[in-house]
Amino acid sequence: MKMGIISEERDWITDELKNKMEQNDIDPIIIKPSKIVNTLSKKGIKFEHNSRNLFDLECAFVRDIGFGEEMMHRFDIIECLSTYIPIINPPQAIQDAGNKYRTSFLLSRNEIPQSETIVSEDINKILAYSDKFDDSVLKPFFGNGGQGLVRLKGRSTVAKLNILNTFKETNPAFYMQKFINNPNNVYRDIRAFVIGDRVVSAMYRESDNWITNIKQNGTPKQCEITREITKLALAAKEALGLYYAGVDLIESETGLKVIEVNACPSWEGLSKVSEEDITQLLINEANRIVKKHRMDKLTEKYIN
Repeated sequence: MKMGIISEERDWITDELKNKMEQNDIDPIIIKPSKIVNTLSKKGIKFEHNSRNLFDLECAFVRDIGFGEEMMHRFDIIECLSTYIPIINPPQAIQDAGNKYRTSFLLSRNEIPQSETIVSEDINKILAYSDKFDDSVLKPFFGNGGQGLVRLKGRSTVAKLNILNTFKETNPAFYMQKFINNPNNVYRDIRAFVIGDRVVSAMYRESDNWITNIKQNGTPKQCEITREITKLALAAKEALGLYYAGVDLIESETGLKVIEVNACPSWEGLSKVSEEDITQLLINEANRIVKKHRMDKLTEKYIN
């Protein structure tokens, strides 16, 4: 059996998946999306990477497709490839999770609690809501690791206008959320890791700063998986149409709220406090997806 790992750059997660595949007698094929060649001719459709036929893969994990204008083309290629083999996670779901506006819309449509959110190109509307919220955070539509976040609390109207004008230079519109103060009077949130129909592990991310991401020097600490965490994390994963997800939650006076849903989450920090072998559980889920894909193909062939 061959499984792909689609990643423009090698990192801890890529190597972890590769090593675990080898331990499971699976041949890992690392694929740089920039090197995929799609040939369309009278002879048919081919997807190749370094002259290897990608139809030989049973499935492929998506880890990192890079940044810049090339992203859309690479998403198109991977989405077309998903017509033939299972892609983990599905490309459309990755796009929805990667766009904070689309994530918030899907969460809201499925009545999943999140912080009050305003999205607009109108700088005056955003300015008015920043006063209404009292404490608010500007976030770029795309991005992860806590990069590009701007908190507006305590700033004058002139300072806010300067920030908003600068923000608009690199963002198509404004995405602003009401800032939620943790009732425990600490800077922390919760990362719940969902695989299939189970929350397999969770951690607190604590920090001296309001941005608690591990990449921003947040500290991972073990977190008990409660019914509320399970309910919200599973609901968020399903709303986005993901096979697995890293769901970020924040504690509030009225219960947990979803901050973000990650379609290509890292579990490097989580692995330091988790009692579960997360990578093995992901390989098990991939095998389940592959088996279902085979059965669906057989059923389709039989019906036709």
